[in-house]
Amino acid sequence: IAATKHLIDNPKATLKALMKFIPGPDFPTGGHIVELAGVEEAYATGKGAFKVRATTTIEKVSSRKQGIVITELPYTIGPEKIVEKIADLVKSKKLQGVSDIVDLSDGQQGTRVVLEIKNGFEPEDILEKLYKLTPMEDQFSINAVALVNGKPQTLGLKAALQVFIDHRVEVVKRRSEFRKAKAEARLKLVDGLLKAIIDIDKVIKIIRGSEDASVAKDSLIKSFKLTDEQATYILDMPLRRLTKMSKLELETEQKELKAAITKLKALLASEDAIKSQVSEELSEVSKNFGTPRRTKVA
Repeated sequence: IAATKHLIDNPKATLKALMKFIPGPDFPTGGHIVELAGVEEAYATGKGAFKVRATTTIEKVSSRKQGIVITELPYTIGPEKIVEKIADLVKSKKLQGVSDIVDLSDGQQGTRVVLEIKNGFEPEDILEKLYKLTPMEDQFSINAVALVNGKPQTLGLKAALQVFIDHRVEVVKRRSEFRKAKAEARLKLVDGLLKAIIDIDKVIKIIRGSEDASVAKDSLIKSFKLTDEQATYILDMPLRRLTKMSKLELETEQKELKAAITKLKALLASEDAIKSQVSEELSEVSKNFGTPRRTKVA
């Protein structure tokens, strides 16, 4: 969101400037990105690959032994897959120095796989072997294809953000046009009601004294200089509701509608105002739904 806002304010922003806000993909499972060249290529061209490593710590796991604790894994890699692979490596003697492996992962604590290391082995050396022999280090590929105006295109980071901005600008325009039209339609009805409410007794007399709705509508249009739509709206309204209407309430609504229409017209007349609105809405999304970055960049 920060990168999008920066591009709104600085249309000529470079990819390098945007990467200050998005240094790499942020996966829900965390982990560490270890190949920035692949990320830069993906951001520049829309295609690229890089490696993601598990997050680990080396600590005491028992009174006498050191161990490796895995707390985050590459995206799409589950702890059960890691446990199974390590167990196979130990069994086939391709990995030595691991005396025990326990999966303590759960829905509340998240990922937590504990490897107990035998005395005489260096946890750092075993960890490097784990990165090479297991999915604790996994490659992630990007192929950023999106439909743009109905056609598939491969988009780099800047192009993808620009397409998103253009979409949000169009959303704000169409939404504002809809709201303006709705407010204008309601204002016409309120204007008609205000004309009729001045002499509500006459309105009721016309409605009750007319042979049918068509005659009543023609009489209302002629007597109060209403449009066809305004007269129809009054006729469709129950008399009990019409008689209870307050001139003050209608005038208040009329004032509010006029203010809303003026504001919407000003917004639609200015491209900068629309972009500012998009930026404000993005800030609100970030405030309500933003979370700290999970994936670290080496």
